[in-house]
Amino acid sequence: MKKTLILILGVILFSSLITASSLDIEFPNGNTFSAGEPITFKAVVYDDSNKPIDAQINIEIQDSEKRITNTLVASKEIKTIRLSGSPSSGQGIIKASFEDLEAIAFFDIGRDEQATFELDGEKLIVTNVGNTPYTRTIKITIGETTGTQTPNLKIGDSVSYRLIAPEGTYNIKVTDGKNSLIRGGIQLTGTGNVIGAVDDSASKRTGITGGVSPEEGDVALLSYIKNNKFIYVFVAVIFGAMILIAIERNYKRRIGK
Repeated sequence: MKKTLILILGVILFSSLITASSLDIEFPNGNTFSAGEPITFKAVVYDDSNKPIDAQINIEIQDSEKRITNTLVASKEIKTIRLSGSPSSGQGIIKASFEDLEAIAFFDIGRDEQATFELDGEKLIVTNVGNTPYTRTIKITIGETTGTQTPNLKIGDSVSYRLIAPEGTYNIKVTDGKNSLIRGGIQLTGTGNVIGAVDDSASKRTGITGGVSPEEGDVALLSYIKNNKFIYVFVAVIFGAMILIAIERNYKRRIGK
């Protein structure tokens, strides 16, 4: 009985003498991850003789946008963690801490330039669903005519294009070489002889011609102006301002005489 007690006390005493001397973070499968892929790593606490010991380690993971994920992991355990939100491409950091020990490791998340395409009536809506700015060239085919648009979208942003063509029913295909959208039987209301896509942004009303002549482009522009009440108001305001300036100048000339 005494020997057993002495043995137990000896084990306890020996365990108390084992102290943590270093902390390390390892990536079993490398430190580069694809977009959406969980982060896999291992944190290990070592004793004075450089042997792994059991411990609970505090972990802080920070992606390239400084968004933080906190967790607790066991020493020597391979851990797989999916970061919160949609991590942007770029370099991230893992910080580990145990007692007075700290360790830092870096990892990289690859770029995923990706967008979704959606048709809403005559509108094509392009949304950046990747983890990096979207600048791919989009081919838009209306019937037999193909044109292009190259949006510049931040993560999560959208842009809409109004599809224009002579009144009728068309097959629509949209592709950026990675993702595609194909729809048949899309009814377009018609704008002269031009076929294309007009950016709905107030400051970027540009079209794709797809080989249509400049004369037909002029017809489309006139048709677009005719259907846009804001253009009428803007022209009326400019015309009124010009009349007022002319009246003022004429009045000053008369006074000067």
